[in-house]
Amino acid sequence: MDGLADFLAEVLYDVCGKKIQPQDIKSSPKADFGVPIGFILAGELKSNPHEIAADIALKIPVVGLIKSVSSDGGYVNFGLDRSLTCEKTINSPFFTPHNCEKIILEHTSVNPTGPIHVGRIRNTLIGDSLKRILEYVGYDVETHYFVNDMGRQVALITLGFEQGLIPDLKLMERFSRYRERGDFKMLFTYVVANALTESDMSFSKKVGELLRDAESNEGDALNRITEIAKKGLEGQMETFKRLNISFDVFDWESEGILDGGVSEVLEKIRESDLYVNNEVGEGVDLTSYGIEKSAGMSVLARSNGTSVYLTRDIAYHLKKISLADRLINVLGEDHKLQFRELTAILKHVFKVEKNLDVVHFSFVNFDGVQFSTRKGDIATVDELLDDAVAKALEEVKKRGLGDIETASMVGIGAVKFHIIKTTPNKQLNFRFEDALNFDGETAPYIQYSHARCCRILEKEDLLEDAEISYVDLHDSEWGLILAQTNFSASVKSAASSLRPDIIASYLITLSSAYGRFYMDCPVLDSTDSVKNRRLKIVKRTKDIIFEGLGLLGIDAPAKM
Repeated sequence: MDGLADFLAEVLYDVCGKKIQPQDIKSSPKADFGVPIGFILAGELKSNPHEIAADIALKIPVVGLIKSVSSDGGYVNFGLDRSLTCEKTINSPFFTPHNCEKIILEHTSVNPTGPIHVGRIRNTLIGDSLKRILEYVGYDVETHYFVNDMGRQVALITLGFEQGLIPDLKLMERFSRYRERGDFKMLFTYVVANALTESDMSFSKKVGELLRDAESNEGDALNRITEIAKKGLEGQMETFKRLNISFDVFDWESEGILDGGVSEVLEKIRESDLYVNNEVGEGVDLTSYGIEKSAGMSVLARSNGTSVYLTRDIAYHLKKISLADRLINVLGEDHKLQFRELTAILKHVFKVEKNLDVVHFSFVNFDGVQFSTRKGDIATVDELLDDAVAKALEEVKKRGLGDIETASMVGIGAVKFHIIKTTPNKQLNFRFEDALNFDGETAPYIQYSHARCCRILEKEDLLEDAEISYVDLHDSEWGLILAQTNFSASVKSAASSLRPDIIASYLITLSSAYGRFYMDCPVLDSTDSVKNRRLKIVKRTKDIIFEGLGLLGIDAPAKM
């Protein structure tokens, strides 16, 4: 049995013929579980929620796991047979995956022109946790990274390197720890080269010529730009390695030029009834889709014939569509309009019918982190992680909980969890004092719960084959077991709604239930029969926390 929520959803379906989502079945202060079935069905049945719930409650048989059924307002409340419920659930799998469709999940895709800015980290963390969750459910997930090697910044940096421009020495001093990494070297040169374009028109002209030659695949221009972009990407991968994040496929924007994909897109666009050609260039008029642009169209090719990013993105998505059943993109809220343009063109011009889902996220405000955003003086993810580990080391030493290895798991875990736990479309203010709190809704609090479980299990062996009685459970034991049973529903809800924060919220609830159990229910000092039961409950809690943190890409220390 995957979970009690799934079981109760089936019971309700048998009675009222309505499929209830497991996430709608929640702990109730008046019973074990409550379901707002009356409110869910009120619009469809055009009836009073109280009456709907009362009628359904009368039809549900009190048998097996179900010990009592009642209605309260628009809710149907379930009381469960504690002993039978424990016997059926405590040894069952946490989750049973199903064979699902192929998904290509694109996330992060930052320009390879310097170190990763902290403003991009939310994209990466959401995307990585979604991959883990969707694979756990049973989807075949392939993560793609779209490398923008055709932008003006890459061309500018390429010329800067080729002309031997002296890098920005102040930035080299500030980032001395990372000065040999390719992504930081690109930043040092970019700042100087960018300033040069403002004072030297001939240099600026050469940048434009290099871009045009690259798009036309003239000479070795494209190869020169791509080779520089690779150096930047290699450096950025060091940051992702620290975060324990990897990608399955790297798709290069230049491939759309080499394989003719961009040309094919423009040819198809010219045949469309939305096609516009004016002094700005070529594109499509999407006003019928509620998208109005100052140029009178969404531009796909400039007047000089070069394509824009949207064109190459269309070619890229057409390629991905041929490789998977479903596409998911993780994008900042500043890309909402561009995504609307993309989907409108794919549907109207290219008749794409496959699902193209998007997770838009709001940006993070890093309160208390002393980073300047002046030109060239960026706030990097590496600095954020360095600061997090240093602060975590102070905390674990003060509490006597571990060493630098523990501090790394706690510090990086704290950053990840503090960002992931907020619903993607909500604004987030990041504060270290909140993220590293061992008593709040944080990764250290959950990690400490896991370590506490490990410490108990180290001291006493669990007798796997011993007969266990679940009669006379303490309320805190029962509460913890009920929290355990919600893992399956949380995973399914997170996967279906593309919201990793649901897993984070679940882990907070589970750890809180474990905290009450830890205080109220002695394990090692209890009688043999009770001890083995509680050891079993502790082990299952430990394993679920380990699984749940893993879905968020966070380590679960055995000792803290």
